[in-house]
Amino acid sequence: MADLRETIKQAYTEAVESTGGAAREPELQSFGCGNPIEAALLKEGERVLDLGSGAGIDLILAAKRVGASGHVYGIDMTKAMLDRARKNIDRLGLRNITLLRGYIEDIPLHDGSIDVLISNCVINLSPDKDKVFGEAFRLLTSGGRFCVSDVLLMKPVPEKLRASPAAWSG
Repeated sequence: MADLRETIKQAYTEAVESTGGAAREPELQSFGCGNPIEAALLKEGERVLDLGSGAGIDLILAAKRVGASGHVYGIDMTKAMLDRARKNIDRLGLRNITLLRGYIEDIPLHDGSIDVLISNCVINLSPDKDKVFGEAFRLLTSGGRFCVSDVLLMKPVPEKLRASPAAWSG
């Protein structure tokens, strides 16, 4: 699993760094595959967690929806993504976002601390999806919501592809 994580980290680090520059405007490239923000129906004051928050576009959209009385957490395993997200958040002056570096299989937040959990095409990258879902349900409040946009396979993946680190990271 460590080799797989390193391959995915490297691929996404290269992707975000290849689109970087000295721009003064936010750099909101997205590596997602949908829009879980719309499905989440976020409300003022809610606490939101974005799994695999990347460069921060979903964080920013969520932060604007929950307002100053709400809070958004983003977790990503890639330092380059978190660095880009921090720049984007700071450029927009948003103060209701906390970035966490870590894995979506082991999230450093308290049980029942999240009202809404979102994910935009990240769970498919985890080699231990059961653990991701366990963490999600550990963190959600009673009646909390889990809104996911991701890849769904209709038949098993051939072993050759499952064993290929490059296939996991595009």
